[in-house]
Amino acid sequence: MKKPIETTTIGAFPKPSYVPVRDWFDAAREQGGMNTAQTTLDYTADVEKNKDSHEALFIRAAKEVIDIQLRAGISIPTDGEVRRENYIHYHCRHLEGFDFETLEHRVLRDGAYETDLPAIRQAIRHSDKAYSPHDYLASQSVSAKPVKFTLPGPLTIMDTTADCFYNDRPKLNAALAETVNKEILALVDAGCQYIQVDEPLFAREVNDALDFGMEGLERCFHGVPKSVTRVVHMCCGYPDHLDDDEYKKADPDSYHRLSQAVDAANFDQVSIEDKHCCNSLDLLDKFPTKTVIFGTVAIASSRVETVDEVMARLQDVLEHIDRDRLVVAPDCGLGLLSAELAEQKLRIMCQAAKQI
Repeated sequence: MKKPIETTTIGAFPKPSYVPVRDWFDAAREQGGMNTAQTTLDYTADVEKNKDSHEALFIRAAKEVIDIQLRAGISIPTDGEVRRENYIHYHCRHLEGFDFETLEHRVLRDGAYETDLPAIRQAIRHSDKAYSPHDYLASQSVSAKPVKFTLPGPLTIMDTTADCFYNDRPKLNAALAETVNKEILALVDAGCQYIQVDEPLFAREVNDALDFGMEGLERCFHGVPKSVTRVVHMCCGYPDHLDDDEYKKADPDSYHRLSQAVDAANFDQVSIEDKHCCNSLDLLDKFPTKTVIFGTVAIASSRVETVDEVMARLQDVLEHIDRDRLVVAPDCGLGLLSAELAEQKLRIMCQAAKQI
């Protein structure tokens, strides 16, 4: 009997209505488009000042989204990032050097999106106490399986904030990597077995990724023991709203350009999207040592895939990679979907992986 193929989720999940945090996915569903600036200002004005009083709601929400994943058949769940207005700015709020009150206007993602962003106005420093162990342990306390914890990568933080201080991208990348490393080491001490750093900007900024981004990413995982699974997620980007077929995604050829450096880097698993872009599967031949988390359901489409459809793609995938180096996942986080639609897609995905 062959070992079942593992399944996981990537991060964001639709928040239950009682959670006192509005995120950019909520804005996309309710207003027809993401509103990063408003969710940032709302969190600064309301949630940041009262977050301790909301703890029971955050734990309830984590249990709800983890239960949905486990019920669908996911073997490595995440907490759905239920505490965060977005996974990038939540990390930055725990650092010195960021201004969340006077925002700066920026154009992002190769011109695909523009908004007002928190600003870096002085040297970035990590606070004395890491936030991630508390968040991880709260979520792990309501899960029967090990919970994967997600963090933003340095290059992605740089592209989702406004640098008004460093004016030196490699130096800023290195400073941010140190803060991520401190959180990761604290997670290791807390017993976290799966730690994921998200770097979707690698697919958009390939030259920066190769010039200094990969070095920053490896710094994030510096000192992490081999007993911990180190994961890097590289998607091609979210649209502004569900079923937005005109969104300017990153070029999936970026995966081919990054593959050699990724396979040589000092982490264990790389997460790539496939359902949206349908990669040439010779890409998998370029990761001879890495475990690949392979995106098999679309995260920005209301259409529900079929079991046969997902199975057929996975059968082709297994012509290029051993099953013990394959993990099945959605393309990215599920925040744009409703909870019901997210569960439907996860059930289909897990059924297909189980039947392979």
